[in-house]
Amino acid sequence: MKLGVFMMPLHPPDKDRTQCFEEDIELIVHADELGFTEAWIGQHCTLAWEPIPSNDVFIANVLPRTKNIRLGSGVTLIPHHHPANVALRLALLDHLSRGRINCAFGQSGVPTDWELFDLPDPKTQGLMTLEGIDMVLRIWESEAPFDLKGDYWHIKVENTNPDLEFGMLKPYQKPHPPIAMSVVKGSSMAARMAGERGYIPISTNLVAGNTVKEHWQTYCSGAEEAGCSQPDREIWRVARSIFIGETSSEAWDYALNSPFADSFTYMLSLLRSADMVHLVKRDPELPDSDVTTEYLLRESCIVGDKNECMLQISKLWDETGGFGTLLMVAHDMDDKPKWRQSMAWLANEVVPSFPSL
Repeated sequence: MKLGVFMMPLHPPDKDRTQCFEEDIELIVHADELGFTEAWIGQHCTLAWEPIPSNDVFIANVLPRTKNIRLGSGVTLIPHHHPANVALRLALLDHLSRGRINCAFGQSGVPTDWELFDLPDPKTQGLMTLEGIDMVLRIWESEAPFDLKGDYWHIKVENTNPDLEFGMLKPYQKPHPPIAMSVVKGSSMAARMAGERGYIPISTNLVAGNTVKEHWQTYCSGAEEAGCSQPDREIWRVARSIFIGETSSEAWDYALNSPFADSFTYMLSLLRSADMVHLVKRDPELPDSDVTTEYLLRESCIVGDKNECMLQISKLWDETGGFGTLLMVAHDMDDKPKWRQSMAWLANEVVPSFPSL
């Protein structure tokens, strides 16, 4: 099993923003030193808990500070951006990193983000996302003149000056960087599309193991419908919030009484605002009132001492059938020594106890 990071990020709203960004940079650098293979960086524009509005700028900052870890947009919110801008900025990052970039695409589930950019309903945003991904790929493979017309964007270059050397930047990696899709719903349209196209599926950290299992089933159905061979589980990334303590009681005491727990209170509020609480239930019949912060912590997190965390990961592995990379969700490092120790145990002792697929 490989080990990576998924950084939303998550920081208390009253924490100094500069300190938050410095800690996020430090976490990625430390992950690189510990041998984490990849890090995915999120973006939102209107959430105080998730204060990175431009993940490509953040990635550009940490590139020269790291040596081996692959860095990915996790995700680029397609409806927020013009596809030509996405294509060019990601191509630039790919060159600056000499091919150490991954790309994940998706749409926002945040109503205030939708309002900020005057976006349509979520279903329409989903269609925009699919079209936007296609536009990015076609820009990467097209030479001018071209005319790309969709339902939401019309991108063309027709009148190039013959006296000038026209050129749009293409990615360093050929034909393009690895592409991923974030997956939340069990029967996710993103998972099906990812399976059809062979993209990397990234399962969210918020849903129960039985839903994570459904993600892979949907992904494989997409691959089968596209006439592709059975996908290799090595491609699958599964995100989980993880904290390892000296003892399980100490770990849970921290998890329940720190920004770790507060971040789940925040995420639960976000889910309620978007009418998505049903997505995090293991049992669909569970009343919404029973979906509490502690429910999320107990159902979707890996918390305990080293042995207990090994057992919880093993349980997730058995329930899902196995996956290639475990993504540790980055939380606020309010107690830096505890978090650095937790990451070290995870990288050096817990994950190495699991074989590769």
